[in-house]
Amino acid sequence: MTQNKTPYRPHPKWHDYKARGIYMVTLVVQNRDHIFGELNMDAKNPSVILTETGKMVEENWRKIPEYQAKYNRKIKIICCCAMPDHFHGVIFVEEKMDVGLGKIIQSFKSGCTRDWRKISGIEKLPSDIEASHLSINRRLDYYSTLPRINRPLFDADYDDSILYKRGQLQNMINYVRDNPLRAIYRKLHPEYFRNIQRIEISGEIYTAFGNLFLLKAPHKIAVKCHRKHPETRQPYETTEDFQKYRLEILNAALDGSVIVTPAISKGEQIIKNDCFENGFPIIHLQNTPFKTFDKPEKQRFDICLKGKLLIIIPLNINNMGDFKGVDAKTKYSNFHNMNTLAENIANFYGTAKIKA
Repeated sequence: MTQNKTPYRPHPKWHDYKARGIYMVTLVVQNRDHIFGELNMDAKNPSVILTETGKMVEENWRKIPEYQAKYNRKIKIICCCAMPDHFHGVIFVEEKMDVGLGKIIQSFKSGCTRDWRKISGIEKLPSDIEASHLSINRRLDYYSTLPRINRPLFDADYDDSILYKRGQLQNMINYVRDNPLRAIYRKLHPEYFRNIQRIEISGEIYTAFGNLFLLKAPHKIAVKCHRKHPETRQPYETTEDFQKYRLEILNAALDGSVIVTPAISKGEQIIKNDCFENGFPIIHLQNTPFKTFDKPEKQRFDICLKGKLLIIIPLNINNMGDFKGVDAKTKYSNFHNMNTLAENIANFYGTAKIKA
């Protein structure tokens, strides 16, 4: 059986992609080929010097409303940015459509492939027809045997982020607008943005993103805050004991200690945010997957820019076993198991082994 090769997140099956909504769409050039242009490497005035193909892709994105209006679909383009090897765009479906967003994106991708070949002096190829009936995974296998120009411009799938709440739209716009700057910083400081899919730390296997040198810090402190005070049963973050503990941790961070936390409980989240706001180094455990091309959201990315963050994701969290007889997959056991991993990492002074 062909395995799923896509690095993309699955599109949520419960979401109605025909309905009114705003999305940030990410499309990746096959093989990550630098077809759209190159970074100018000027952090003060960051931009992408676009090729003819890059300019065409941005122009085709802006033409989506005009083209889809022929089918009585009301769409608005909010912004876009062609990067050397991928593309970001924010799109607003203003009214319910007769087709899902995927059809709109596929039409855009096909149009870009057609125009790219025209720019290259080549018309439609038989390979497009031969591959049209295949599944995504079989299509990937088929195209891998062909010369680059015979394959589509973009990967078969794409990523989308769905707007859910107030303020998220501006974050989407900022993310797209600031993409060249972030990419330039990643090239200037690659050690701050390492993406390791398999790394062994203290006997456990993780995915990691960020500054691996934080693991070598001479003093690391694991932060653990229960949801309830063990004696009064008040929310722990509201108690005087928490404030004392918080001050103790922040003073240690001020003295150079690296904070290690999964930031699950409210108290842990408060201390994590304290570290972010004060620029203290932090190793943040998370229990959601991190794929090859994923990047952290803006706040954590900005901390990465300073070399102050390492994100690590355990690959076997659900196999750690029950905690006091409670199923390992429950929130209760997850909390304790994640904090156990945080303690292990805080006490780790060996050499992490990169597996892949």
